[in-house]
Amino acid sequence: MEWQQSPELDREATPDALILTSYMVCKSGRPKLDLDQERRLFAESAGTCLLCNTSLFKDLRVCGMSLSIAERAHIVAHSDKGPRGEASLPANSRSDPANIVLLCPTCHTIVDKAPTAYPTNLLLGKKQTRAAAVARIGGVPTFATRSEAHRAVETILDRNETIFRTIGPDPLDGSLPSREAAAKWRDRVLEDIVPGNELIVAIVEINPDLTTRVDRLAAEQLRLHVQDLASKHRCGKVIGPALRFPEAATCIFAGTADG
Repeated sequence: MEWQQSPELDREATPDALILTSYMVCKSGRPKLDLDQERRLFAESAGTCLLCNTSLFKDLRVCGMSLSIAERAHIVAHSDKGPRGEASLPANSRSDPANIVLLCPTCHTIVDKAPTAYPTNLLLGKKQTRAAAVARIGGVPTFATRSEAHRAVETILDRNETIFRTIGPDPLDGSLPSREAAAKWRDRVLEDIVPGNELIVAIVEINPDLTTRVDRLAAEQLRLHVQDLASKHRCGKVIGPALRFPEAATCIFAGTADG
């Protein structure tokens, strides 16, 4: 894949302009979005990469602003021969916001070089689940108090636990009764549980003033668990024992910052 650098950063630019001009863009076709569409994409992504949860903003100390490192990635490729190309989707729909996700540079490269591991339905499902999860807690997840943030985390964890208890594997031996049950469980893991846990990690990252060291350590343990979980259910490959869900994650934002 061939890339070209976006225009040089203008130190006099407004924050909105920084968001719009700081992309690496694929020469095969850049999505043309207006400012309102850009803002909506950032809002539904919670300001983080859809796949790895890396923050899509980097602080520029020289000018006191934040630079977006987001890359707008096509779900269905811009061209029929591109990654996840589908001739059935009209060309004028391929740069619609509904067909765009925000990724960090690394994840954008990975999804386009391994399209079979990141098919259209997976990316669409993750996009829809992330947007729904953000909407459930009232938009971009920033909070005024630890108790508010903890309630949001509890809501996500309660939903994940309900899914696990309803259709998940036997807690003793990890078995499922049929291939159909296993496929259903895999879908719910990738479309609900993994995005939900990713959102918890994002909430911790986006609310640094509310976090304690214990919160941040628990979020990192959760992030590593999610990586293993997603790898296992997406590709069936986990090197070494898969990390179990960290119980410390249930206490993220619990109590006061003073302990």
